Amino acid sequence: MYLRRPKARYNREVYMEPKDREMIRRARQRAGFSQRDLALLCTCTQATISALETGAMTACSEDLAKEIARRLDRDVEELFLRKESTRIHRVTNAAGSKRQSAAGALSAA
Repeated sequence: MYLRRPKARYNREVYMEPKDREMIRRARQRAGFSQRDLALLCTCTQATISALETGAMTACSEDLAKEIARRLDRDVEELFLRKESTRIHRVTNAAGSKRQSAAGALSAA
């Protein structure tokens, strides 16, 4: 059986938090989808859908939330809350940081 790899999610500056996890589960069941069916339609994993419904996953990417809402025939605002990212992106690794601080110490001396 051929399984597709989950689609890479690109829009990571905005995260969507589920408003009501039970509402997502009820909408999925009302649409006649299993978790696996919805995951295949949204090109994510079944574990992702399960984690969103159980609360193990507190947020998802904006494009995944839009795709879930589209497949469940709901508005995104009905199922998810928009959260701006507060994540600080890593600039260098630890080795790079040490080299930079050593170079800064040499120039300061």
